Parts: sequence; C-alpha cells; structure tokens
Amino acid sequence: MKNIITAVKEINAGLFGLSTSEKKNILLVTFTLFIAFFSYPMIRSSSTALFIQSYGAKSTPWIWLSSVLFLGFSVSIINELQKHFSIAKIFNSIVAVSLVLMGGALIVHGSGHHIGSGVFAVWKEVYIILVVHLSLGYLNSVIDVKVAKLVYGPLGALGSLGGILGGLLTTKLMKGVGVYYAASSGLLVLSLVIVIFSLTQKQYLALKEKSPITSLADKKLYVFFICGLIILSQVVINLANYKFNLGLEIFKDANEKGAYLGNIYSSINTISLIVQIVIIPIAFKYFKVSTVHIFIPFVYLVLILLDRLEYLGLLGTAILFVGFKGLDYSIFSAAKEMLYFPLSKEQKYGAKYIVDMVVYRASKMGISALLLVFTSLAFTQNMLIISVLLWLVLAAFMAIKFRSE
Repeated sequence: MKNIITAVKEINAGLFGLSTSEKKNILLVTFTLFIAFFSYPMIRSSSTALFIQSYGAKSTPWIWLSSVLFLGFSVSIINELQKHFSIAKIFNSIVAVSLVLMGGALIVHGSGHHIGSGVFAVWKEVYIILVVHLSLGYLNSVIDVKVAKLVYGPLGALGSLGGILGGLLTTKLMKGVGVYYAASSGLLVLSLVIVIFSLTQKQYLALKEKSPITSLADKKLYVFFICGLIILSQVVINLANYKFNLGLEIFKDANEKGAYLGNIYSSINTISLIVQIVIIPIAFKYFKVSTVHIFIPFVYLVLILLDRLEYLGLLGTAILFVGFKGLDYSIFSAAKEMLYFPLSKEQKYGAKYIVDMVVYRASKMGISALLLVFTSLAFTQNMLIISVLLWLVLAAFMAIKFRSE
C-alpha cells in the first residue's frame, strides 16, 4: 500500500512538472478523446442495433470485412494527405466527412432502405479508428516516452469516463426517444471535436523527404512480432464480439438492443476507467512493458474459461465481452503504444501505419471472412482458447527476445 501511495505521489509530481506546451497538447487530445468516446456509445449502439435488426447477427462479419476495405482506402488517402497538410486539417476533414456520411445513412434507413444501416455500421467502425489513431499519433509526436508513461493512464481514464457517461445517456435515449434520436445526438456531440482539435499546433506525421516505412529496415523483426501480437489480439477480440452479437438476437427490437448495448458500453468504459486510474500508472512504473503484455492474454484466458460455465448464458458472454473490450481499450492500448517508443520518430509513424492501419484491420478482415464460413458457436469457443494461448506464448517469447528494446 505504501508503494502505491508513493507511486501516485511521484506520478502527480511528474504531471505537474510538465511544460505549458506539453500540458496544452495533452489537454486538447484528452478533451478530443473524451468527446469522441462520449458520443461513440450513441453511434455504435444505434448502428449495431439497426444493422442486427435489419440483417441479423450472423451478418456482422460482413460489416467488419467491409470496414477494413473502406479503412484501407481511407488510409491510402490520408497517407498522401499527410505529406501536404497538418494533422489538424486531416483530422477535422475526416470528422466532417463522417458526420455527413453517417447522418445521410441514418436518413436513408429511416426512409425504409436497410442499406442505410449497413453504411452506418461500416463507417462507425472506420471513423473511430481514424480519430483515435490521429489523436494519439499527434500526441506521440509532441511528447517523449517518460511523459507518455505518465499521461496515458489519466488520458485514457478521462476517455473512458466519457464512454461511461455516453453509455448511460444512450440507454436513456433509447428507452425515451428511440434509436434514431440517440444516433443523431451522438453525431451532434461528435461534431464538437472539430472545434477542440483545431486548437492543436501545426504538426505533420509524415516527412516529405523520406518514407517512414523504409526507415524500418533495421527494425523489421521487432515490428514483425508487434504485428503478431496485434493479429492475435484482433482474432480474440472479434471472436468474443461475434459470440456476443449472437446473444443479442434474444431482444425483439432495435430499441431494446440499443438500450442493452448502452449499458454494456458503460460497463466496458467503467472497467477501462478503473484499469487506467488504478492499474496502468502502477504497472508501467513497477513492471516492464513486456511483463504487462504477458499479463493481458493471461487475464483473457481466465475470462474465456469463466465463459465456458454455460449456466451463465448471455451474462457469461457479456462478462467476457466487457472484460475483453475494457482491457483492450485501456491497458492493451497503452502497452501497445509503449512498444513504439524504442523507435525513431520516422520509424514510429511507419510502424504505426503498418501495425495500426494495415495489420490491425487485415487481421480483422481475416477473422471476419473465417466467421462467414464457420458460424458455429463451438468453432468460436475453440478458436478463442487456441488464439489466446498463442498470444500468451508470443508475448512471453518477445519478452525474452527483445529484452534490450
């Protein structure tokens, strides 16, 4: 207990000792993520509920598959734009396009065309990745690893708080005024991030004279193993997501699904908040990043075994889903970012491009395609156990292989 109190005091001292510029950048990114995560439960719950109501839960892998394709296309455009425009301009353009696209899709679905729910569901997968990636990419470019270890916990905690409040509001809106008003409210709130991110300093992620990807020549093996971690994490997360979506079919209409999802996302963000406030600052201070990466799949394995207690029904699957997502949004996200800091600035961007944009999405595409063929619950459960065991082994191997990183 004494060590925890000492650690908290040291962390607070470190935060208060930051420069004015660092504080401003951290606050702007924090508020951006707070608003983004506050609005996301409204958007995600609405789009998921409308899509499952229109096409059924077994069609959700089509959404994940399509989102990868659209994300890849978006990333190609962004990668080119980053040579000419600041992160803020690109960020705000993405949000503006997302608002128009999702708002239009909502109107189309409301007019009786189911395809609107498909477009809405696909783009909600795309825009949040771009928003978070650019926000953290900007922050990583203006702070160093010591500052990152101090701020990722509190920053993520405030983002999770936004998600909790957004989830609670989602449930009330779903029960009170319905799915369309909940979705519209989410889009309205999301528009506020344009104002906030406009205040960031002019910063570029890509260097015009050199490709960040070519700078990884001497770090290929290191990045390769990071890719392995991401692939396995995405397989595990999406298998749990698919299993959870199957359970949602017990609800009769979109409003019931949306209200339940609002509570689920609040629970996810509550777990994430607790982890970010209590665990992350202590974990990164007293343990190596590699040790944290071993801990995560171990906890996932415990949750999978708990879910195998069939008498829990949907509750067991919900606990699995909430636990997986809560840790994914908090400690795994932060631990993943820490893996980039041994790299130079150009290498960071190149690695993040390959890992976060290409591999992250491609692995989701792969498991989505697999789930379109193998739709049984038994396949999902067996793949979950196999994948998390492989993840655990790979994390342990990396801890030994890259001790000096």
